Amino acid sequence: MDIPTKEIAPGVHMPVLSIGTGGLESNESLQITANWLGLGGRGIDTATVYKNQDIVKKAISNAGVKREDVFITTKIPGCSNATQNIENCLKQLGTDYIDLLLIHFPSGDDCVSTWKTMEDYYQKGKAKAIGVSNFETKDLLPLLKAASVKPHVNQIEFNILERDEDAFRFATAHNITIEAYSPLGRSGHSGDIRGNAVIKEVAANHKVSTYQVALKWILQHGHVLTFQSASQVHQKEDADVFGFTLTQDEMSKLDQLTAVLV
Repeated sequence: MDIPTKEIAPGVHMPVLSIGTGGLESNESLQITANWLGLGGRGIDTATVYKNQDIVKKAISNAGVKREDVFITTKIPGCSNATQNIENCLKQLGTDYIDLLLIHFPSGDDCVSTWKTMEDYYQKGKAKAIGVSNFETKDLLPLLKAASVKPHVNQIEFNILERDEDAFRFATAHNITIEAYSPLGRSGHSGDIRGNAVIKEVAANHKVSTYQVALKWILQHGHVLTFQSASQVHQKEDADVFGFTLTQDEMSKLDQLTAVLV
């Protein structure tokens, strides 16, 4: 696979597709990462709470891929014990820098103080880019008031059927890259992408799957994303989104599908 990149911070180019490793047993995380690297994917998304950073390290080592050729996103749990949590990430991943370091949730003691710690790691080059995850506008406002480096990325749940329009508008206004997680929905909620009639019609026009349309819609809006599949076959199929382009009319129809989250 040849996955394009997006510049999310000065000189920092992130693959627009990363594989997610969260919510699964460690041995499955190993296979997920190994399959992705075997296909040529280089963006990997992990986090402290996934308890698999050492497994990701092992998968990269087993694949024989150079550290500089892999783009690692990881997340500290929240706004407490920032230095300790970041150092633990570096140690567990076996690296002296993280490509994209995020605060996973706006929870804990003091997010402004934590952000200052993140900025320190960014200035030292130990975090090539920094950002947040699951932050709403109300969570971002105090950060931006105090920040000398604004968040480069906000990773939020975002898909073709459900998205937080306010978070999207705020990110756009402040030049913060949106990274979508659960871009294909989540079991039991976030809409039925596979069964949606409009998405199915667009997919048929391009002879692709509804999931490929859902991912392409996100990418054509200029965002990046992380998705998850344990199957190498499914990883390859879902990521095969660069051989077709949705028309302006199709994008408009797909835009209207969303159920806005408040």
